Amino acid sequence: MLMNAKQKQFLQMHMVEGKSLKTISETIDVPVETLLDWVVELSDKAENVRSEEIERLEEVHYLSRISRLRYLAELYTRLREELDSRDFSGLPTDKLYDILTDTAERFEQRADALLGISDVDDFDPDDFDF
Repeated sequence: MLMNAKQKQFLQMHMVEGKSLKTISETIDVPVETLLDWVVELSDKAENVRSEEIERLEEVHYLSRISRLRYLAELYTRLREELDSRDFSGLPTDKLYDILTDTAERFEQRADALLGISDVDDFDPDDFDF
């Protein structure tokens, strides 16, 4: 069964956006009764639309998790380099050290969640190839 443009719009609004049949009816100018028929007629296609959207969201979320992990690794490296360049003779390094430690902890948590790593001893983001 080929779908027309309104049926495609219906599936998008109903299955992905979660709009009510009344709202969809008003938007695409199709009676609610027809939309109810489409719910039954297009049920197989509706599941495909929902599955595709879930896959798309999982991919986007995964990529954003990798981006956050990459950013934290880069930040950790920059902070560690800055801390290493300090001579500790009169500079307030306590805040820099706190930030470095916090960043390392956050990176480790993200790495654990993303890569399934646990109990990382001597954690060093430089061990990861991004």
